[in-house]
Amino acid sequence: MASVLNLLKYCCKICENRCALLRLGALGLLLETARRAFSADAMEPAEGILLIVESLTMEANESDISIAQSVFTTTNEETGAGEEARKIVLMFLERLCHPSGAKKSNKQQRNEEMVARILPYLTYGEPAAMEALIQHFEPYLRDWTEFDQLQKQHEEDPKDESISQKVSTQRSAVDNFVRVSESLKTSSCGERLKEIILEKGITKAAVEHMKQSFASPGQTGFRTSAEWTSGLKLPSIPPILSMLKGLAKGHLPTQKCIDEEGILPLLHALEGVPGENEIGARAENLLDTLANKENNGDGFLGEKIQELRHATRDEMRRRALMKREMLLQVTLVVSSAAMFVIL
Repeated sequence: MASVLNLLKYCCKICENRCALLRLGALGLLLETARRAFSADAMEPAEGILLIVESLTMEANESDISIAQSVFTTTNEETGAGEEARKIVLMFLERLCHPSGAKKSNKQQRNEEMVARILPYLTYGEPAAMEALIQHFEPYLRDWTEFDQLQKQHEEDPKDESISQKVSTQRSAVDNFVRVSESLKTSSCGERLKEIILEKGITKAAVEHMKQSFASPGQTGFRTSAEWTSGLKLPSIPPILSMLKGLAKGHLPTQKCIDEEGILPLLHALEGVPGENEIGARAENLLDTLANKENNGDGFLGEKIQELRHATRDEMRRRALMKREMLLQVTLVVSSAAMFVIL
């Protein structure tokens, strides 16, 4: 088994081989083998299978090969393609639902990350499968205030097993959805998933939470306010920034939602935050994504973001110049006083 998987992994390094495997229906066989490996808790074979599945799903997404045909040739033809795709998605989602509080091995963690990355492509654009995927994560993405409160309760009482289990389940779901959002490409399948996520209000709920968590950047001294300081400590902010980056990439409606909610000045203020859970870096990456032109009609926020950044640089230069002038004046006063004493 191990030798066969290694051979397939090496074969999948060449595009022609990946295409040949897809045409032969290898993806369906591999998914069934993965299911059996998961059922037997065989983590090592499962990891090898997932690496090959990931390679093939990526190839299918970028080529004109019918990914559905590659999978469904090995399944019951009487069952519709949509139902088969939904079953496959549910099978992989089940792998993301480890027993709450159970400690994961390194192999389990790697497998979980791979599963999250390939899930969008295993929907094959089938509405039933996409709906099943989003429904799995939706309950954890509706109330970010509850997410923060639960994390705080866990910090205050880490020995409470009930809270610990809830935190573990919630955190795992959010982290996996971030991986899913970051793996979405600008394909028809990825576009449709982003549209559904937007239509369900998941994107807007995240943006609204950010607006409510921070003082307005337009207020004087907002960076020294208690609201700003407490907002930077919220555990929900880093994953929200990463999630929005994935959802906004190459997707004009999501970018318009972010723009219409008026959080660009907030994101610009956050990109200047050092340390603090990588909030600064994540906010900067999100803004860079919003400003990036993918030749799909998106990237229209580039000019707005550039203006914000230029205005900040100009203000910093102005303050530096004022500080320099003040230092020069102080130096002149001290020098004059010294000369007067000498005389």
